[in-house]
Amino acid sequence: MLQAIIFDMDGVIVDTEFVEFDLQQQFIEQHKEHDDEISFEARSEVCGKALSDIPEIMQRLTKSSLPLEDLKTRYQAFFENLFNNVDYPSIFRSDIKLILDYAKANNIKLAVASSSALAHIQRILTACGIIDEFDLIVSGEQFEHSKPDPTIYRYTCEKLGVPPENAVAIEDSYYGMKSAKTAGLTVIGYEEKRMLIDQSLADYMGKDMVEILGIIQARYNQAKQAG
Repeated sequence: MLQAIIFDMDGVIVDTEFVEFDLQQQFIEQHKEHDDEISFEARSEVCGKALSDIPEIMQRLTKSSLPLEDLKTRYQAFFENLFNNVDYPSIFRSDIKLILDYAKANNIKLAVASSSALAHIQRILTACGIIDEFDLIVSGEQFEHSKPDPTIYRYTCEKLGVPPENAVAIEDSYYGMKSAKTAGLTVIGYEEKRMLIDQSLADYMGKDMVEILGIIQARYNQAKQAG
């Protein structure tokens, strides 16, 4: 029986992954200290990574002579400036409300499990007017290791009181999907074709929230009939 729907945030609830990816390329060019071409595949390594992991990737891609801690400081400032100036309602995937309403009508618990900092998650969900819709909001900063480590999903399910096999995760990135799959959840992928993202771990794929709702409804109805 489907008892919980757990959403990733960036790239799922709001289309921030593509906004961030586009501007990350500017950061790479500003700090690049070599003339070699950086492939699209290599540039895509930053997709879906936790904020704490990205500076090390940036250092490798740019071959920057800056100490890693300095690059981290610069990237943190870049990140905060980026997201302090985003109009979140304009990139909010508002059709998520269809899923939220369906979950409420069928007593399905709702959560957000994101690698982002808690303040960042709360700021976005508040701006989009849905923060009060969720039973639980979990941040990767609460754990020693965030996604792809499965701890964030195991913790979320435990706090919701739902076995992982009775929960679905809606994810867009490989690391997010790996985290959820390793924890024992079914994964619905939010289809992303604008960036090079491996979404092969998803059990199902939906091109938008309406399609994802259809997948959820089908699973819920099948479970009811079987039970």
